[in-house]
Amino acid sequence: MQSQADYLRIQNGDLQANNAALQNQITDLQNQNREKQDRLKDYTYQLSLTRPLLVKITAFNFIGGFNPIGGVTLANPVNVTIQNNDVIPLCGLTLWAKLYDENSITRIDVGNKDNSRIDRIYVGKSQTFGVNFYTTLETPPVNLTGSVCVVTLMVGSVVLDEWKQTI
Repeated sequence: MQSQADYLRIQNGDLQANNAALQNQITDLQNQNREKQDRLKDYTYQLSLTRPLLVKITAFNFIGGFNPIGGVTLANPVNVTIQNNDVIPLCGLTLWAKLYDENSITRIDVGNKDNSRIDRIYVGKSQTFGVNFYTTLETPPVNLTGSVCVVTLMVGSVVLDEWKQTI
């Protein structure tokens, strides 16, 4: 029995050493993956400075509803579909949603801006992303009727596409 227990202890030690080595390999691979993602984001941005990228917002869906975050702040969720028709996967995109009151003589911001980071959209693929704009119960107009949601797709400081839709 004692020799069997000793053998199992040795085997357990070996397995723990192997596990530690594998954990180190996983960490190294994750670091390499992060570095590649950063490079792809930089490539996407640099390419956008040289030519228009073939990426478009193809659909918008205002979900609405009563979604209080805390106190009187409301989240107004929307789904936005983006299509990548370019010849490369696009990385490091940002999707912004902002609400405006188009009924007023001067354009009034009625909702705080929110953004959604997009890691990667593969060539020829379409993906739907959720993003919010925020309002309060005191936000004019209270029912948001006639307001316009503007969704902007960017990479770095370059605007790739914009979608406007009345709520």
